[in-house]
Amino acid sequence: SGPALAFYRLWLGAIVLLLVIRIGRTPLHREIWKWALPAGVVFGTNMVLFVVSVKMTTVANATLIGALQPAIVLLVAGPWFGEVVTRRQIACVALAIVGVAVVIVGSAGAPEWNPAGDALAMLSVLAFTAYFLISKQARATVGTLEYMTVVHLAAALVATPIALAHPGALVSFDPVDVLIVLFFALVSGTAGQFVISWAHRYVDVSLSSLMMLGVPVVAAITAWLLLGESLGSVQIAGGLITLAAIGAMLRRPAPAIEPLEAALKTDASIMRSVF
Repeated sequence: SGPALAFYRLWLGAIVLLLVIRIGRTPLHREIWKWALPAGVVFGTNMVLFVVSVKMTTVANATLIGALQPAIVLLVAGPWFGEVVTRRQIACVALAIVGVAVVIVGSAGAPEWNPAGDALAMLSVLAFTAYFLISKQARATVGTLEYMTVVHLAAALVATPIALAHPGALVSFDPVDVLIVLFFALVSGTAGQFVISWAHRYVDVSLSSLMMLGVPVVAAITAWLLLGESLGSVQIAGGLITLAAIGAMLRRPAPAIEPLEAALKTDASIMRSVF
């Protein structure tokens, strides 16, 4: 079940990160808890909502609804982080959202589609956006390993009572499911979130959130190949629109180098070649 999957994914990730912290004797300072606890609560909420929604509706819908996140992020990226949000970025986000809308419309009526699942996916987007923004703020002062350890621990505590409401689901799975849960927990889950958290310190949140739009497009194609979910021409067109918007957003012109800065770099190159 969705809650059982969230339970195992978060606890396995928390245990692994706690072991790494223990081995490295990394301290968990008060500053880390201040940021990681609220982030963990919204991340755990997002995880439970997402895994439930993805089992209720199509993978394409559950993940593509997440494409609404950059629109929310753009609203706060400027005031909160001092990032410059251009008209071009806003246009790219709008185009990407149009692509998502096309995919959702194209999936209406499909046997795997469920409007309640779509609604849960929408709530999941709001929770993940809150986690995304808190993480961006936190990474200015705290380390990735310490931060993600507390985040996973708090998120696991949020998911536990929900999973224990149906304890039978925690033990009713096939042996092959163990490998899937381990991959989801340690590779695409914990390792994936760890890398994203690390990148927050070096990438504008408005850009990193838009880059995440590549995830749902890949997920929709994979669900079509591996799970047999329907993927019609309208959905494919919507996915292509989303990808085009991502590509346009990521193609940033190289910043011009001032003459003095260019001269200093040239001199430095000459000095290195001499010595």
